[in-house]
Amino acid sequence: MKYLKLTFEIPDESQELLIAELMDMDFYGFEQFDDKLIAYVESSRFNDSNRELIEKLLLVLPEAAFIEETDVEEENWNESWEQTIQPQRIGRFLVKPTWSDEKPGEGEILLEIDPKMAFGTGYHATTRLMLRQFSEIDFNQKKVLDAGTGTGILAIAAIKLGAKQAVGFDIDTWSHQNAYENALINGVEYSFEIRFGGFEQIQSYEQFDLVAANINRNVILEYIPDLVHHTDPGGIICLSGLLDSDEPVLREALQEEPVHILDIRQEEEWILFQLEKTLE
Repeated sequence: MKYLKLTFEIPDESQELLIAELMDMDFYGFEQFDDKLIAYVESSRFNDSNRELIEKLLLVLPEAAFIEETDVEEENWNESWEQTIQPQRIGRFLVKPTWSDEKPGEGEILLEIDPKMAFGTGYHATTRLMLRQFSEIDFNQKKVLDAGTGTGILAIAAIKLGAKQAVGFDIDTWSHQNAYENALINGVEYSFEIRFGGFEQIQSYEQFDLVAANINRNVILEYIPDLVHHTDPGGIICLSGLLDSDEPVLREALQEEPVHILDIRQEEEWILFQLEKTLE
């Protein structure tokens, strides 16, 4: 498979904003440095309209500039990406790749995640928000749905916190394969069911105690009715992949649903909503 590698000169504080926009254009691999961002996308998913949109984005981002575009083979960048992933302590978790020798401290829960370019390494603020929020939730014997599972990190974390079962789905082939690999690494493959596709993979009668979606605003807005429908009354819904500027439109969308807001957390410009489904 052919990929494009785009390199940007951009300050660290502006990189997450650009990454959020690039993800909406089907970019799903990033390398971040102090003043440089490298982004990867399948060649077939990139066109002149994307280039024009990126040019407009760079005009409004301070000190940002496009450096170069390069054709690359999958093997050329995967290893490079993997080596940028370092261990992190997030909430109750130690998140690390398998090639790290870092050991969990007393009381820490180990999550070994080999990312393979899928979203959800713990490096992005939205994943950190989710893991910290999960650290405060009682998952004992709960059934969990992870919409847009990516690396599977959230479903795996839920199981390690005591959930009896997790179901995750993703429309990306790479993510689907990577989530299964990470389930095996963490020894939760019998509790974590991974389905390829979107919400059509969830049967109408399936209900969950906790539903999580760490995706992006547009997909979350599209999924809200389904996310709520598949949550048991009294169950929890955690939403992230959202910028703080998305809060008003999300609040408006939630007014039509039988939910109330329990908590809103923020890291940098990213936010997380924790909701409870009320009795209908």
